[in-house]
Amino acid sequence: MLRNFFYFIIFGVLFACKPDDVIPPPAPAETARIVVNPSFGNLPLELDSVYQGPNGIQIKVSDIKFFTTFICNQNNTFADVAYFDFREKGNILAEQVADYTKFSSLSYILGVDTSLNHDDPSAFPNNSPLNIMNAGSMHWGWNTGYIFISVEGKADTLADGVDNFDLSFSYHIGTDLYQQAMSFSNLNWVKTAAHQHTLAFNLDMESFFFNPSQPINIPSEPFTHSGAGLGALTQKVAINFKNALQPQ
Repeated sequence: MLRNFFYFIIFGVLFACKPDDVIPPPAPAETARIVVNPSFGNLPLELDSVYQGPNGIQIKVSDIKFFTTFICNQNNTFADVAYFDFREKGNILAEQVADYTKFSSLSYILGVDTSLNHDDPSAFPNNSPLNIMNAGSMHWGWNTGYIFISVEGKADTLADGVDNFDLSFSYHIGTDLYQQAMSFSNLNWVKTAAHQHTLAFNLDMESFFFNPSQPINIPSEPFTHSGAGLGALTQKVAINFKNALQPQ
């Protein structure tokens, strides 16, 4: 009896001293990233660099910004809102912990959907691109709503051989009328890191300015803020931007 008790004590001590099973670390999250690569024809576009259009006008783009809303593939939502700011954020439009295989097709609104466009910009969560602290100048103080697309820069319109960039251009597209639905299928996601896949879009600013079907005449059409009397130019700018933004 005493011997059995002794064995019981030894077994208990050995069992108590057995190291705990090692719990493996969780698998790294799989992320999916959407990027937009601005270009000027076949050249990568750099802000404030000089590019020449087919009509001889030289331009410098200083700012490219735009919103998209409800990026999804049927019932799979990638992002409710995404904000592109080339100067401040580089080429990243949106990045999420997500399974990229669920997004072989995408649809979204180029702009801010009507259901969000007129909400109080200070009431959105702090991490939302629509919060006024993040949207900044992309929300109109004088008009209820957001600027959907903003393209700004300077042009040299004088054929005198001198780079004087005499004209500023500013294209601010907004109001519910100029939201644009976009959709793409058979998208090419590329593995860009061990646990990351990336979908790349090209934004061809040469096509934006000098679209053969409806070029923007910068000297006579240097700005629109989507107000009354500028509907034709606003529509042109909105459509040219939409057509210039395509999957790579």
